[in-house]
Amino acid sequence: MSFLKSIDKFKNSKKIKIAILIVTTIVALIFMAVEIYYYIVYERTDDAYVEGTIVPISPQVSGKVVKVYVDYNQSVKKGEPLVEIESNDYAAELAVKKSEVNTLIAQQREIESSLKETQAKLSSAEANLQAARAQRVLAERDYERIKELYREDLVSKSRFDSAEASLKVAIAQEKSAEARLKEAETAVQTLSAKLQTQTYQIDKAQAELKLADINLKRTIIYAPIDGRIAKKSVEVGQYVRTGQLLMAVVDEQSIWIGANFKETQIEKMRVGQPVKIKVDAYPGKVFKGHVASFQPGTGAVFSLFPPENATGNFVKVVQRIPVRIIIDSNFDPNYPLWPGMSVIPYVDVTVKKGTKIRELMDKK
Repeated sequence: MSFLKSIDKFKNSKKIKIAILIVTTIVALIFMAVEIYYYIVYERTDDAYVEGTIVPISPQVSGKVVKVYVDYNQSVKKGEPLVEIESNDYAAELAVKKSEVNTLIAQQREIESSLKETQAKLSSAEANLQAARAQRVLAERDYERIKELYREDLVSKSRFDSAEASLKVAIAQEKSAEARLKEAETAVQTLSAKLQTQTYQIDKAQAELKLADINLKRTIIYAPIDGRIAKKSVEVGQYVRTGQLLMAVVDEQSIWIGANFKETQIEKMRVGQPVKIKVDAYPGKVFKGHVASFQPGTGAVFSLFPPENATGNFVKVVQRIPVRIIIDSNFDPNYPLWPGMSVIPYVDVTVKKGTKIRELMDKK
């Protein structure tokens, strides 16, 4: 009896092993089918990361920081103050520039007043010259008439001398009027040039005043976009210089995927094809997106030291084409995507829509 029981146990254990083997085989086949399906339907890469809009915050003026309005990783809205720099020096400079502009404007008014007075003198000089010319013409006619009469002994010598003297006086008065006219014209030209120079100086001073006002306003740095503070490196009392990086503002909703596909993968890829995006940080969570564009060149071409294949020994290496993928899924605060996070995009190359990368290259 014990021998028969042993045989039954052996048969049962053998059946269990066969069942386990069958189940294992089925599961393996299912996984193989899934892998084959994904291999045929999708192009994927693990060389992909979240990219986004990151705005570095730097001061446009130098000075001591008197207030920091934000803290690490804080959310901010566009237009909210971030950092305040001591403004006393810039306010004083603004006051000096205002005073300079006011002084130059007062001087301009004086020049304009002098110019109007000189223009009036010029008009008077022109009238005097016309009168002197008329007197000279009259004196010349009298002189010529008296001269003819004197030759015929019809007038006395004294009468002739008197006519000659009157002509000389009229000529002298005309020359004097011409000199006064030229003097007035020169004065008008000088004042006009001075007024133009003064206008240029006022324009320059007003430009400096505007810059001083801008610099004063720049002592408070505002958030350029909605986002969250990252890489904060500024504290109260710190002296900062123009262009120094103080922090960055990350726009959590303006993000996309930068995927670097092998050049052997992009033959069937097209703009507009749907993409499934898996994020390493959120296992089981799948985001949706689509192919937006292809970079017109490999990543190596735009590196700091691009390869020179014409020199030395050549070893062929598969290059990668950066592909921009737009995320179509709505922003989910429970699953935020931040620049730099690793992702795996699956591009559905069976969808026949959009433009092939080869067609894009042909258009260019």
